[in-house]
Amino acid sequence: MAHQRQGSATPIRVPRPTTATDTDDIDTNTTQVDPNTKIQQVCWNDKMDGFMIITLVHQVLDGHKRSDNGFTSFQVSKANESVKHGCGVVVSDKNVRARLKILKKEYAEVNHLLSISSFGWDAETKRITADSLAWDDLVNV
Repeated sequence: MAHQRQGSATPIRVPRPTTATDTDDIDTNTTQVDPNTKIQQVCWNDKMDGFMIITLVHQVLDGHKRSDNGFTSFQVSKANESVKHGCGVVVSDKNVRARLKILKKEYAEVNHLLSISSFGWDAETKRITADSLAWDDLVNV
């Protein structure tokens, strides 16, 4: 039951519970709990992305079929476990699915840039390269 405050315009901010079983499992540098949402907000880093992606690739290579609209719940739960064991960060199915959606958008953007003749890929720095005129042309379009 929610308590109502009278005479105050300031809302009560109560953090929602996380999926972690122990507060020591939560890495405060990568996990944030937003009291206004129902899911735990996770700030992903390269290491977490790597564990998630490698696990999903292995799931597909091991013969686990993907569903028509992406990865199955089983595959996503394996990715959750991998991130938790590899990075110590507890993520939910929604976190993994949201991150996959972001990575797909980023891949599409990079793929589009690389399809433009004046853009290239530097394997050493793992960055898109182009001269300043190419960037200016892209921004001004």
